[in-house]
Amino acid sequence: MTVQSAIQASFVTFCVATTLQVAIARDGSIGSLPAMGWNTWCTESPCGQNGIKPHNDKLHDVCHEDEVKEIASSMMENGMQAAGYTYINLDDCWIHPNRTVDGKLQPDPNRFPSGMAAMADWLHDRGFKFGVYTSGGFATCSNGGNDPAHSPGIDRQNASIPGDWNHYQQDASTIAAWGVDFLKMDWCVSTDPHNPRFKLDIENITMHMHHCLNTTGRQLWFNFHCPNSGGTSPDTVPEWCPAAGNSYRVGPDHHDYWPNTAHAIDILKHGAMWSATGPNTNTTGWNDPDFLMTGGAGCDRSVQGGGLRCPGQTDVEYKTEFSLWTMAAAQLLVATDVRQITPFMREVLLNLELIAVNQDPLGVAGGLVEECNGDATKQVWGRPLHDGSLAIALYNSGEQNATITSNFTMLPKTSTGMQWTATTLATVRDLWAHEDLTTVAQGSFSAVVAAHETKVFKLVKAP
Repeated sequence: MTVQSAIQASFVTFCVATTLQVAIARDGSIGSLPAMGWNTWCTESPCGQNGIKPHNDKLHDVCHEDEVKEIASSMMENGMQAAGYTYINLDDCWIHPNRTVDGKLQPDPNRFPSGMAAMADWLHDRGFKFGVYTSGGFATCSNGGNDPAHSPGIDRQNASIPGDWNHYQQDASTIAAWGVDFLKMDWCVSTDPHNPRFKLDIENITMHMHHCLNTTGRQLWFNFHCPNSGGTSPDTVPEWCPAAGNSYRVGPDHHDYWPNTAHAIDILKHGAMWSATGPNTNTTGWNDPDFLMTGGAGCDRSVQGGGLRCPGQTDVEYKTEFSLWTMAAAQLLVATDVRQITPFMREVLLNLELIAVNQDPLGVAGGLVEECNGDATKQVWGRPLHDGSLAIALYNSGEQNATITSNFTMLPKTSTGMQWTATTLATVRDLWAHEDLTTVAQGSFSAVVAAHETKVFKLVKAP
């Protein structure tokens, strides 16, 4: 039996006649808007910064019960929860290297001594949702940090953390029974380590897990990898991706340094074509360009002069990251330490006007609409909003200040069907400065944009 037929056979055996609880949600229920929250990935370590080897630091993606509770408590106090950041997600850091005797996934008891169900209950009692990580392959991508202080008696440095292979229904049922609300299924070790000819098919595996989750009777947000997500061509998105879950990765891992962010943006500029969202669709496949690095990743104790954070980007670049994730209707999951949130982090993460764009109920992803005079470093992005207005972003990927002009004739139609023209009059609001501009734009709008900066405005047709 071939690998594909083997997967399909297990699909039929265990997961037939299910409804699409995971993917269809346009009524205000799960998945109707992009997810917002926090993830453990870069809280304690540099997490792949330029010049620091990824996964080499001891605290890379270390997570534990006390950390999660401290983060959640801080989010309740600093305004993040009230702003919509409600998911608290564990990444590749919680699973014990060995399954139980009956084959179930289990948490590392040193890190989560109270167990996963208790962790979920604690978060639910405080108004949060709880997310966990697995891998669709034979093992996960990392080992959850190798600092002995966080896992005494467990050799995580040389461990292989079990993936979902051959346990899809069991793993889906286990996490659902714990009360988990969000599953990120990574895609690592898809080739059998003991038989290189045995390779898993990502579509079959993802759809298999999709249906297995549905059989549990619990609605979970399902996040997964979409094939060709490392490319830049918008026409390479397989049709099955939007139907398989709620959000899917549209690029490689995002690290805390500018060239990596710029590459993510080059992919995300096709956001409207990647995403299958909007009022005329029956699925909500939100873009996932990976985590926000706002304020800088953590500092591993091995980093000289390490402290609370080791930023790999400038404040301007972090604001651009947030701006364009917002424009593309991407999920907003912060992977930095928010326990001691800085004024700058507040300015970005609690920008309620930009969050309103990200969470706009029309649900149409924005993306690139114009390159000024054919210059790819001077970009105009557009996104129609439910009230008939339009959000535009002027993005300068170049190394010098530049004047960027948005020509109204290049903008997408509004939600009311209005086509922007060379004579259209519009009022303009700056969503970073939180102020209305005094001039009325006619046919176009221009602004000076610094290197690597993005300015975001809201256009409303003038009376």
